[in-house]
Amino acid sequence: INSLRKFLVSARATIGKTQMQKAMDNLKNISGSELVAEIRKNNFRLTIGDVTFVLAESHGFCWGVERSVSMAYEARNFFPEKQIWGTNEIIHNPVVNKNLNDLGIKFVETDVNGAKDFSVVREGDVVLLPAFGASVDEMALLKERKVHIVDTTCPWVAKVWNSVEKSKEKGHTSIIHGKFDHEETVATKSFAEKYVVVKNMEEAEYVAEYILRGGCREEFMHKFAQAVSPDFDPDADLVKVGVANQTTMLKGETELIGKLFERVMIKKFGPQDIKEHYVSFNTICDATQERQNAMYKMFDAEYEAPSSKLYTELEGEQIGIELQSAKHQERLSSRAKEDETRGAAQAGTEPSSSSSSGRVDLCLVVGGFNSSNTSHLLEIAEEEGVPAFHVDREARLGGASGSANTIQHKPLGTQPSEAMAERGLVVSEPFLPPSGRHVVIGVTSGASTPDSITGACLQRILAIRGLAGQ
Repeated sequence: INSLRKFLVSARATIGKTQMQKAMDNLKNISGSELVAEIRKNNFRLTIGDVTFVLAESHGFCWGVERSVSMAYEARNFFPEKQIWGTNEIIHNPVVNKNLNDLGIKFVETDVNGAKDFSVVREGDVVLLPAFGASVDEMALLKERKVHIVDTTCPWVAKVWNSVEKSKEKGHTSIIHGKFDHEETVATKSFAEKYVVVKNMEEAEYVAEYILRGGCREEFMHKFAQAVSPDFDPDADLVKVGVANQTTMLKGETELIGKLFERVMIKKFGPQDIKEHYVSFNTICDATQERQNAMYKMFDAEYEAPSSKLYTELEGEQIGIELQSAKHQERLSSRAKEDETRGAAQAGTEPSSSSSSGRVDLCLVVGGFNSSNTSHLLEIAEEEGVPAFHVDREARLGGASGSANTIQHKPLGTQPSEAMAERGLVVSEPFLPPSGRHVVIGVTSGASTPDSITGACLQRILAIRGLAGQ
């Protein structure tokens, strides 16, 4: 891995600080929206005619995605004549990826089993590493091909890798909170020698119980067949552990999983030896949690933190023991970064988006159909009993004319792969109340969604209401 790091440094195209700032400024012009900016500046709430838009206070591009897309555009300027490849979609947004494709940036294709065909990449080509990174094997292959690298990996994702690699050197198994087949987790686990991926608190508690009390090895291996490292042995490889995370998972759940495993190791090995058996990673990015909290705030509801019966039992047994994983750690504030790039909210002429003066009538969720963090936003709306529609672009609204009271959207039950293939989508008609009846529309977007797409969707709604141009 050290040799691969040296390769990345030597092959990396150097985009200077001034160039990067220029690229970020250019992206604002490409991905921004005057309408969305106006709503932000008006305390996240704006009325036009008989429509009130209520914008979630945290929405759209997170800082890591914004940085990644800016670098991808700048790569085209930096290498105007070279063939540029992406090892994956740069982010989970079809419109952004198509725009890059229109600039001549191609993405390495995958077969039905998910294997990538790197045979198209030639010596001297330029290769973009996407926001969620690339695996160690992919980087080794790129080293052999002698390519130029533009590494757009989110720094917070790279921080997860560094923590996993350091813990590996000390003999710790990485317990990764994520989805085993997500591109980011695929990259993260490639930096670990031993790992097990848990997708939720239920799976984390299963592993924790196994550490404490043992269990059926065959059952464990069957349950995590696709989520453990080769030759994984749950009886030997869970003696020393550290917890890492896929950055798009919920912050609250990752934090509780980390504390759970620290208390498990304290019970099994004693507080005096905890540093030998557990390592705490500071790898949490709050972008996903911020967007979900903003949804609850918009609905005048509250996020309920996850709970664990096992953790509560252990906490009661270990009163007075301070946890490494519970200590305050400096973390990236996605909200602060967003305010830097988009401008902070200002007191407007209307109440804020969190005001309970009027519950939203329906919610528009904008983002790629294969974006897991966007799907979670849809889940919250449905959980709160608010009719919600997940769209990936403005063409889903208004039908062929662009002004019909109709919307094509992805319901929660449709798998992302099906929706990406234009299957399993639903057409709702009408989805807005009759003109003349005031409607309050909640608006949010996933971390891979530029404001330009969200703004275009809102313009379609205005066209449907006969308010275009207002």
